Amino acid sequence: MTRSALLGLLLIPALPAQAHLVGPAHQEFSWWLVDPVAVVLLILVAIAYQRGIRHQRRRHQATPDAFRKRQIMFWGGWATLAIALASPLDPLGEELFAAHMVQHELMMLIAAPLLILARPGAPLLRGLPRWGARGVGALLRGRGLHRFWDWLASPLIAWLVHLVVLWGWHVPVLFTAGLQNTWIHALQHLSFLWVALLFWWALVRSSKRGSAVGVIYLFTTAIHASVLGALLTFAPSVWYHPYLATAPQWGLSAMEDQQLGGLIMWMPSGLVFIAAALVEVAGYMRNSERRAQQRERVKEAQSHASS
Repeated sequence: MTRSALLGLLLIPALPAQAHLVGPAHQEFSWWLVDPVAVVLLILVAIAYQRGIRHQRRRHQATPDAFRKRQIMFWGGWATLAIALASPLDPLGEELFAAHMVQHELMMLIAAPLLILARPGAPLLRGLPRWGARGVGALLRGRGLHRFWDWLASPLIAWLVHLVVLWGWHVPVLFTAGLQNTWIHALQHLSFLWVALLFWWALVRSSKRGSAVGVIYLFTTAIHASVLGALLTFAPSVWYHPYLATAPQWGLSAMEDQQLGGLIMWMPSGLVFIAAALVEVAGYMRNSERRAQQRERVKEAQSHASS
């Protein structure tokens, strides 16, 4: 995935299965009161990507399997974003903390890695109008931006940014502000998506370079994300007061809602990060074995040449 893909995707600012949810008791709630800006931006990104894919197909009559797989991953990530941001889950997130956590997990643990693995940079850039593609291309060719991006996408910096954004937005003052202000709410979702894309892209970069740092990167992220989920689960009081009024209308107390949300953050995130770390370990071992075999072949070739 290139920097152009991130610029395009950053334009986009599961319902909890509980049998005792009884539905809203107030008339202001609407299942389809979704953010129209998110809907429009999702549609624009989809159009740009599909235009770019058609352009690539015209240039290459045969479609390789890898190309098809990347398309599947892109549309899987795009659909996950649509569920998180443009479905009834979005208004439900303002009523229930648990639903809000489902949104964040969908964006950060499913949509972001799928979009990174899809490498949609070239299709998105080719799908833009010509003047737009030229402008983005000129921006991306800037040496200063290139250096800044290399620094930002280094594992340590990406890890720190991910930690600060994840923990910062769950500070009660900031999280509550997002529930009470539409613009802050959009900024929260945008920053979660952006930091997740950065996080997974930094991991992919380090893996391609054969570094083992990705294993530490993932295990430590699993630890701090799980700690935050555990704090929410076992907190002695409700952190986010707006849910005191809304959660009971769905058959949950605000404390039960918070505990459920904490578990949703704690368990899936820990499992995803640990599973990814195990994949990293396996990949690093395969690469180490391959490099060792290459060194052996070089030594044998040198010994034959000297003899």
